[in-house]
Amino acid sequence: MTKPVITMQTDFGVGGGSAMHGTCLKVDPELEIYEITHNVPKFDVRTAARNLRNIVPFWPEGTIHVSVVDPGVGTSRRASVALLNNGSYVVTPDNGTLTLLMDTIGVKAIRVIDENVNRLKGTEKVSIFHGRDLFAYCAAKLASGIIDFEGVGPEYPISEIVRYSEPGFTASGNTLTGSVTGMMRTFGNIETSIPIEAAENAGFNSGDSVRVVISGSDRTAYDRIVSYRPSFGWVKEGEDVLYNSSDGVLGIGINLGNFSEKYGIDPSESWNISVTFSCKEDN
Repeated sequence: MTKPVITMQTDFGVGGGSAMHGTCLKVDPELEIYEITHNVPKFDVRTAARNLRNIVPFWPEGTIHVSVVDPGVGTSRRASVALLNNGSYVVTPDNGTLTLLMDTIGVKAIRVIDENVNRLKGTEKVSIFHGRDLFAYCAAKLASGIIDFEGVGPEYPISEIVRYSEPGFTASGNTLTGSVTGMMRTFGNIETSIPIEAAENAGFNSGDSVRVVISGSDRTAYDRIVSYRPSFGWVKEGEDVLYNSSDGVLGIGINLGNFSEKYGIDPSESWNISVTFSCKEDN
């Protein structure tokens, strides 16, 4: 029987997951482990949640996803393993990381990791590296078949899973208003809370000109007419473009440029965005 693979994401930085990787292989050297990223912004549970929402559907059912963004490490927050409705697992601190998966794939059951049986031996005096000592170790035991889901630890109600409030959007006439929710950090593209379906429902079509306004608490960083297109190459190099993001929301970027850097929009700050359709270029 093929063993499930393990994926890992953390905010530990480059090389930060090496001890977790090694811990898994010490449990079972036949395990396959794939690093998703160790560059989640520090302490950013929401980005961790979005990453899980975006990657889990594209991995085989039964995959064990280890996600460790854990600002409450060593405290009373629960170390958990969630069984998703597609048969996959997420091994993670229960601190909001499961929020978006609950709204998409869905959580079938959740258990707290029993440290008496599923903690790496010899680490009992350490409380700051649960990524290695609890999450990776328990994930490896689960993937190898040493324990089953029931062997993780006591089950607790799904209703007790910690959630955060995801920014929403509003629609008024031909204007959609939402928030900047994140950034594709390699390229600087901005992600929004406005779903693609909202744009479709407002009658928006590819090729339309739209007014995009991005404002923070003390300034308007962006107020321009741009083109809505399927992808970046539909506009000239250096031009801004509104597009359908792979996250299922509207995004805005620059063809062969970095939108966030150019306009000084740091997604860790609070930004509102409005998009008005059927605008005309000023003559």
